[in-house]
Amino acid sequence: MDTSRSFIKTVLARIRGYLDDPDFDAKYTDQFLLQHVVMPSLVDVWSRCSLSADNPVMLDYNLTFVENQECYTLPACVGEIHEIVQYTGIAGNQPNNGLITDDLRPSHPQSRTGPVWMIEGNMICFRPFPQNLDAGGITNLTWTVRYTTNGDMLPHYSSTNLGTLQANKTEFTFNSNPDLGLVDYRTNAYAGQFVRLLSGSVHEERVIASYDPSSRVATLVRPFTVAAGTYTYEVCPPQSQGMVEAIAIAAALKLGAWRKISQAQNQLLTQQYRAAIKTIGDNLANMNLRTGKGWAKDPRDNPRWRP
Repeated sequence: MDTSRSFIKTVLARIRGYLDDPDFDAKYTDQFLLQHVVMPSLVDVWSRCSLSADNPVMLDYNLTFVENQECYTLPACVGEIHEIVQYTGIAGNQPNNGLITDDLRPSHPQSRTGPVWMIEGNMICFRPFPQNLDAGGITNLTWTVRYTTNGDMLPHYSSTNLGTLQANKTEFTFNSNPDLGLVDYRTNAYAGQFVRLLSGSVHEERVIASYDPSSRVATLVRPFTVAAGTYTYEVCPPQSQGMVEAIAIAAALKLGAWRKISQAQNQLLTQQYRAAIKTIGDNLANMNLRTGKGWAKDPRDNPRWRP
């Protein structure tokens, strides 16, 4: 990990380490690498992991119905929607007790009763339209969209131009001119992503529930515990050491193609990339296993076991 503890700066340091070329270091700035090499590599790695893992990283986005409004803008990073559900109530940005009361399951687009919901570009559209929302004392109009990310967002890091944690500790304002990367101005572009505070001994991260590009304010799923104020911060996808490694190697391979590195170096990086992707896949596939893959003898709760 980079001494800054930053996901972004760690990836950049490893790219330079893998290629280890003075000419490369002099020619490419960190800003150029992040915008033109790391970001497309991030999308590649996340798409592969989300589509192939048995237990992909799931993100939540809360959507509020409006009377007779058909379509709603989704976060840009939505890769695949797994379910749209409604809980017994939303306290802040979290369900009160986690009990699902309704599940919107899509139908065929040409169904006479409507498709229920379908994706149209960057919008999710509901047919029949949400209606009679205020009838029968209905007060909970919030639905939770559970999805896997495709990595399509603009990460950034800033230690000079700081971000601001508001007094309520659930809103964080991004600086308009970060040190590295760019601020994303697409609607809800950062929903489901992480904002990480990295000032001094402070190291906290929270999931972003929604994002207002006009004010650059990210509303968090849960409040920070640190005091309100200004902080070094970064915005990035959910991270792990395996993810950092895979993105760094994928970026090094892209840049290596530009630099025409040797075949031997390319093969070595390719082998390392495959190992990193497999590590991520193994972790995501086995996270939810309760009894493991094998036992010396059948345990009592194995369905093959008989008293």
